[in-house]
Amino acid sequence: MNFIERVNKIFDDRFLNNGSSYLLDLRKRNLDKFNKIGLPTLKHEEWKYTNLAFLNDLDFNLLPFISSTEAVNALKNINFLNETECIVIPILNGVVEKHLGNFEDLITIAKFQEKIDEDGSNRLNLFNHFFEASNPFSYLNLALFNDGVYLSVKPNVELEFPIVLFYYYESEYTGLSNTLNLIEIPENVKADIIILFVNNSQEKVIANEMTNLHISKHANVELNFVQIDLKNMFLINNLNVISESESNFKTNVFSFNTNFVRNNINYDFNGEHSTTFLNGIYFVDDGNFVDNHTLVMHSKPHCMSDENFKGILDGNGRAVFNGKIYVARNAQKTNAYQSNKNLLLSNSARINTKPQLEIYADDVKCTHGATAGFLDQDMLFYIISRGISKEKAKSLLLNSFVSENLEKVGSNELRNYLKELVARKLHLEDIFFCSSIEELTKVSL
Repeated sequence: MNFIERVNKIFDDRFLNNGSSYLLDLRKRNLDKFNKIGLPTLKHEEWKYTNLAFLNDLDFNLLPFISSTEAVNALKNINFLNETECIVIPILNGVVEKHLGNFEDLITIAKFQEKIDEDGSNRLNLFNHFFEASNPFSYLNLALFNDGVYLSVKPNVELEFPIVLFYYYESEYTGLSNTLNLIEIPENVKADIIILFVNNSQEKVIANEMTNLHISKHANVELNFVQIDLKNMFLINNLNVISESESNFKTNVFSFNTNFVRNNINYDFNGEHSTTFLNGIYFVDDGNFVDNHTLVMHSKPHCMSDENFKGILDGNGRAVFNGKIYVARNAQKTNAYQSNKNLLLSNSARINTKPQLEIYADDVKCTHGATAGFLDQDMLFYIISRGISKEKAKSLLLNSFVSENLEKVGSNELRNYLKELVARKLHLEDIFFCSSIEELTKVSL
């Protein structure tokens, strides 16, 4: 059987006779749409640099239910979660577990299926134009989602702690996960959300996860994706965001040492005088692949978007960046900026980058650009001439290259955790862990 045939068999075996009539109808409609489009090939414009043919060779089923024991142990090894007060929502093989933390007076947390029969159709309809944006995996998710998180915050609250969605995967066979999350941020709320992926599976995992986020007026949201050491994993990460007037949104996407990651990030301004910042850092090495696809829709006037993705590619690592800014006819006074910069550390590394502007308004300020190149040899020589080894000089330049985006992380604990990961990746631990100038002077450079 190929990928589509296996998907349909899973639907017949697990979902055809389960759930409410509304939920079953939702699943059937979206499965039909997925079957009609099929698995994207290199002939599809949005997937022309991302080869998914390998999925047809995988014999998979839904991931098994697992206990929380191993997940709790994995949490203990993530430093920044132990250093700050936070609420953790474990999602184990796509199934939502009881959250860790005691903040029920400020936050509503429920399984998404418990909400979908109430008025879930109206809530999901808000995101329909994203589901149809050349991404059949949105339809696959809506057809086969096995669980998900519904999350809301009380109005007029400034959360002093991050909310962590902790995805944990473990399986003895090749498995598929589809999780559907809905997050609603009311007016005048400030929230920090972290979505963290950890894979401990010895077999392959296909994770097709989707988060839909609605930001109300005067709200401020920061959402960080942490995708670290995802071996044996094929992650398709879908984020759809709609913001209302005078709101602020920032997302940071960190992809280090990942087998296969596709990030689909879609953002729509549904109100005036709003801002969004989309930032990312990706390290790819031998056998690694990262594809960042972004769509920013300026549907309303007087809004600003700023997008900045940076990549470091080594070995035969591959990456893709495809960013599109759409400015509607009535979206005057739009300011939109987009940048993708890449450093290639080997002749075998490859980046395919495609920044795009589609503008129908005339009173706008929009720029985009992409670069791919090697380290500046003059700068490298300058550092070496100061008595620093070539490898250390190279690492210092790479650290400087990504530090701008690391500094954009709002959480001190998460920012320091990511800086430590980068330092270890670049073999700069001896400098990173110096606590004084005296210690730094003793470091062998």
